[in-house]
Amino acid sequence: MLKLKDAETNYKFLYNRSPLHPPITATMKLIKLVSACLLSLSLTGCFDVQLNGSIADSQLSVTPLRQPDNVVKSAVSLGPENWAQSLGTEEWEQLSGLLKLLFVGIANVKIEGVDPNALYLVTASGGEDYDAERKLALSDIPEAVQGSWHAIVTGQRLLDGNIKVSPLTEALYLQVLPRLGEWNDAQVLARLDASAQLTVTDVDKNDVVNYADVVSWSRFFDAAKYRGDLSALNALADSISAGQPTTTRTELSKAVLGSESVVMSFDVGDVTLETYNWDSPITAANFLNYVRDGFYDQMVVHRAINNFMIQAGLLDFLGLNDQGQVRFAPKAAGDPIVNESSNGLSNLRGTMAMARTSNPDSATAQWFINQANNTFLDNGSSQNPDGYAVFARVTSGIGIVDQIAGEPTVTVNSVGNDVPSRGVILESVVITE
Repeated sequence: MLKLKDAETNYKFLYNRSPLHPPITATMKLIKLVSACLLSLSLTGCFDVQLNGSIADSQLSVTPLRQPDNVVKSAVSLGPENWAQSLGTEEWEQLSGLLKLLFVGIANVKIEGVDPNALYLVTASGGEDYDAERKLALSDIPEAVQGSWHAIVTGQRLLDGNIKVSPLTEALYLQVLPRLGEWNDAQVLARLDASAQLTVTDVDKNDVVNYADVVSWSRFFDAAKYRGDLSALNALADSISAGQPTTTRTELSKAVLGSESVVMSFDVGDVTLETYNWDSPITAANFLNYVRDGFYDQMVVHRAINNFMIQAGLLDFLGLNDQGQVRFAPKAAGDPIVNESSNGLSNLRGTMAMARTSNPDSATAQWFINQANNTFLDNGSSQNPDGYAVFARVTSGIGIVDQIAGEPTVTVNSVGNDVPSRGVILESVVITE
């Protein structure tokens, strides 16, 4: 939503003519009208309904997350005729096509009696898309919307307002939908936060990327802050507009979360990986955050077992001593993450999973690449019922994994019995475009 200061300073958004020439009296009158309206929207619960463009006349409902029939609030998103009546026809017609588009789709709701700590489901149904062709201007011929889409929000966010209900919130809703019956609110939020880190950057500019950034994300202002290809969001928006079933929207949502290609450069060659963002959002986001921070650059492969796996993420490479031996030191990792081994992925040859202690939820930065089909590491197996979470797979360079796994090993105190004796170095890990 346009901020108050934007309405007061960016004259080019208010007029279809040059900002240098509008009559001063008319300009100030219009600015006051726009500013007053935007200010009123910021003081109460405010929704902004979007697909390809802004959606007018969409039916909004707010329900407890797991009680979709218990409607606590409802509203209808505003259309051009509502704003023409509110601002005055003359003033409305003087607005630029983009600013009109920003106003359309807003629903202002007085929120009372919600639990700030509970999760709620906002559902938008039907309406008319006033920029179905994504031209960033209000269309004279809106396109009817046949389907529904959703956003999960906390009660506190309902009270704060500024909630964008968009294809992006729908994708993340569908990601958690199959597990809502078994996950508590904290588990749902953990996955939403992780999925946010996989899809957007810092939208609300508070130096933290979490689900709040997804609920704040707008195609109009934040397209550059979407990590993936916008065509995936466009396809999902079109699917919603066409009223396609949940199964179709779910498949399209997987493309919205996408995957990342990561190149691991070892001293003997490169291994390229692809992350499973949809299946393992917490684990994938955790790994990718370490990659972006440069955590894995110049590390020692501290475990290699032929016909089993290779492992790293523990030891920093510090160079060689006078005898030519590798010097290393443990590297401090971040907080442990939830074990996502129940994601249905198996520890097959070429997959990458998180290492952990006997505590299932103890993984931090250490990972291993399976050199063999290690299904005994899967969730529900007789040997490891809690399982090890697979979150990526090798797409090229499996021969490099084989080479490292076959290195002669020695025992190193405080490290283990399977440390490559020559010191195998992971030189860098980078995310490719």
